Amino acid sequence: MADFDEFVQCFYWRENFSSAKPMAHFFTPEEANKKLPEVRKLLSEISELKKSLETTILSEKDKRSTLDRLSISSSRLSEMGIDLKDPDTGLIDFPAMRFGEQVYLCWKLGENEILYWHGMTEGFRGRKLLKPEVTQIR
Repeated sequence: MADFDEFVQCFYWRENFSSAKPMAHFFTPEEANKKLPEVRKLLSEISELKKSLETTILSEKDKRSTLDRLSISSSRLSEMGIDLKDPDTGLIDFPAMRFGEQVYLCWKLGENEILYWHGMTEGFRGRKLLKPEVTQIR
């Protein structure tokens, strides 16, 4: 677990203090759904690598290699403009705009498509069902 914690600290620093952050892109539900095949693949890789760090005794070289691969997979999500919220459950957020307000389209591994959104400070517990006939997310 300490190895994953080390990864999280490095990843957090890079994501929050790096000057090379991409500009925010706001996803529509359709755009976000089109990203899901690649997202599923990356989340599966992240899950497997994390599990390997937690359950397998690795040499220092293999540990570094696994951490590097974990960083690459996590960075790929970030480069796509997607926020990884919980690697254990595969919870991610896609930035979106709703009635001129920034929100997140919320998706979790195992769900077939983007079905939920929440406000910037609400998190998973604040998820609301997308209703295309009522909401306007652009």
